[in-house]
Formats: sequence, C-alpha cells, structure tokens
Amino acid sequence: MLKTLPQTQAIATQNGYTPAQIKAGLDYLSRKRRIAHPPGTFDKARRFTAAERTKKTENARAPSRSFPYPEMTAARTADHVAEVHGVPGIAVKRIARGLELEENNPGMSAHERLTLVKELTQILKPVKAPKVAA
Repeated sequence: MLKTLPQTQAIATQNGYTPAQIKAGLDYLSRKRRIAHPPGTFDKARRFTAAERTKKTENARAPSRSFPYPEMTAARTADHVAEVHGVPGIAVKRIARGLELEENNPGMSAHERLTLVKELTQILKPVKAPKVAA
C-alpha cells in the first residue's frame, strides 16, 4: 500500500478533503499501479469476477474466455474506488494526481518545493460543502 505524502495530505486537509477521500485516492493509485488488487475470484476458465459490486462493475462486459478481465479493469477505475469508499470521484482523481506529482519530485530545492506547493494547490481545489436539506 502506498503512503500519504506530507505536502499532498496537508494541502488536501487544508482544502476540506476528508480522511476517507484521501484513503480512497491512495487506494485508487495502488490499484492503478497494480500494487493492490481488487477483491474477487477466478473461475476454472481464469475469468475474474469482482467481489465489489458497483455501477462500474455491473456495467462492465461479462467475462469470457477471450476477455477474462473486464470486471478487474472496471474495479481499478477511480469512479469504482470512489463508489466503494462512498466519496466523490473527482476527489479521488485529484488526490491521486497530487500524490503522483509529489512522488515524482523527491529531492527538491526550496524553489522547486514552492513550485510543487503551488501546483498541488491548483490540483487540490477546495471541496464544496455538501448541501444540507432543510
């Protein structure tokens, strides 16, 4: 499992992202990079069936011998992970993008760090508060 990077987590928290959204972003990035795999089973014909049933996996093509992994592919998407964690898909995508940006710039000078913070602030736009029914 990937670790949350300090700049991304600090800016995300400051801009109103919840811990669940940050965890979903980490989960998505892990699945995208194939560090973690979606839960599911393989049958005798080596077809994968996802254990997490969401709109993405329900609408995916049925597994066949020729195409055994459509549900696995669907279970690696940001929208699927967002639905599993119960958070907005855009938040998952933004967190993952911020983590990738920070991860790709390890040893930075002070100037590069300021540029990174500026880019992360642009990516991790403030989250709008959910509307409460009166």
